[in-house]
Order: sequence, then C-alpha cells, then structure tokens
Amino acid sequence: MTMKLHEVEEVRACLSKGRTLFSYGKDWYAVELLKLCMRGETSVADLKQSAFGRLFDKQRVRQWFGSLGKTKVSREDLELLWPEEWESYRLKLDAFDGWTQTSRKGDQAWNLVLQLNLNEADARLMDAQFEDRSDDPFEWACHPVHEGRHRTLAWARIDLDWESGEALIEEVQNDRLREVKLLLDRARSLELEEVDRWGVTVKTSFLEHYWEKRLRLSRAVWDEAMVCATIRFIVGELGLRRVFFHTPESGRTYKDYGYSEPPRSVYTDLPKKFCFKRVAETPEFLRRRFKKRPQVDFQLLEF
Repeated sequence: MTMKLHEVEEVRACLSKGRTLFSYGKDWYAVELLKLCMRGETSVADLKQSAFGRLFDKQRVRQWFGSLGKTKVSREDLELLWPEEWESYRLKLDAFDGWTQTSRKGDQAWNLVLQLNLNEADARLMDAQFEDRSDDPFEWACHPVHEGRHRTLAWARIDLDWESGEALIEEVQNDRLREVKLLLDRARSLELEEVDRWGVTVKTSFLEHYWEKRLRLSRAVWDEAMVCATIRFIVGELGLRRVFFHTPESGRTYKDYGYSEPPRSVYTDLPKKFCFKRVAETPEFLRRRFKKRPQVDFQLLEF
C-alpha cells in the first residue's frame, strides 16, 4: 500500500489553518530535540548521558543550559530560552503526488509536504519588486512550493505509516537560495544590471540586497530549520516516535534521482547533526511493500 490522498488530508487537518509561526536561530534544533526527548523534569547530567548527549558539544547549548542555573530542567524551563538571532517563518502543509520521487511508488502514491515559508517582511519586499507575484523567478513550478504571498524557502517530503508508528523523511530541499545565488553570480560575472529568469526580469541591485540582507540568516540555517520543524511536527504533533531519514544508498535504491543526485551532505552530515544513527534497518512499511529489495542502511531517530 502507498500513502493515499485522504490520509494526507487527514494529517493536514492536524495543523491549524491559520498562520503557524516558527522562529529559528543557529543551533536551535538542539533545544527543540531535547524538549521532545524529555519526560517531566530531567537532570542535565542525564540528558548529557542520553542518545542526545552529543548536542552538549555545542558551546551555544552549554551556554543556554548554563543560563538556567539548574541541575534539573523541565520543558517549561527550556521555553524560557531563545536564540540570540532568529528568523521567523510560516509553516504550511501540502501534498505531493510524484511517481518517480516517492519511495512507495504506485498509482496515487502521495507524500505529505511541510513547507518552510518566508515571512511578511519578505512578502512586502517581493510585492514592491514584482508586479505579478504569480510568477516567482526563484522557484520551480513543478516543486511542492506555496504560491501565495509568503513564498517557500524550503520543504520536506514525508511518508508515514500509522500501523508501524514510523515516518520517513524522503527529501529536504530548497529552490530559492540556489536560484538567487545562480542569478547573482551570473549578473556579477557578466557585469549585468539585470538578468532574466523564467521570463521575469530581475535587477542586480535587488539580487544583491536580497541575498546579502534579507536571506542572510536563512541561507545559513535553512536546512537546520527545515529538519527541526519536520521532526517537531512528526513527533510533537503527530505523536510518531520513530523517524527515519534516507541515506544516499537508500535514496538510490528506493527513489529515482533522475539525471543528478541531491547534495550528499543533506543525507549524511545533516542527519548526523540531529543525532540520527545509521542502522541496518528498513522502515516497516517499506519492508512490507518491497520484500525482495536488497538491504541498505537508513538513518533512525527514536524518542
């Protein structure tokens, strides 16, 4: 069986229909992971000895916990912490029907999509620059992006199975940063005052401001922010406590990458940062569907 559209729609109903704000700063995923793993008041020493103990290797995390001045902490205590610098985003759920890019392929095979969308400051800037917002020069229309005022910075595709209580992060990706940088590099190298993309003319001065100012923090944290929001949604909202992440090998085995593979670091360095462990285990819902597939490693995070 594959994930059906009605299942995706049921999950989408779990997220409020209004704006769902998500603020993020560098390394903030560590605090969010520790919140999710805590069961009542917990000693800091026990947290350091847990599967998430390596998060305390980060100086920021030690400083955050040190600022509480406690040997035992609760989730309420961690709510008092806040990153030194942050960007606010809007989360939105969508659906993706992709025959070639989903692990469980088949007729009507769907993935849930969690979008990390940009905020009102970005929307106002784009409104002032482009008369017609329906054509965004920094996106691919075939990708699962939001087409309203608040455009998509990044997205994660998720497959899940209620029977096994497992979720699989299929993909973490963004168009916007890559496309803005591509256009800016082209304009600078050719010393152009403006460049065209998808039939839209973009001024080089705008690209420089957008990249250097508006996207400054987002381009440093987008992947952390996207995975953090995804895990928080899967575990905190849906209540699933086993989260899988593809490895490069499992991605090649179960998905069709087409002409080019995604950056390897997204499926190696990024999950390691979030304390995923490489395991010789396949999500149960994939084992049920593909009984004769060769064994490949996945990455697993358990709460």
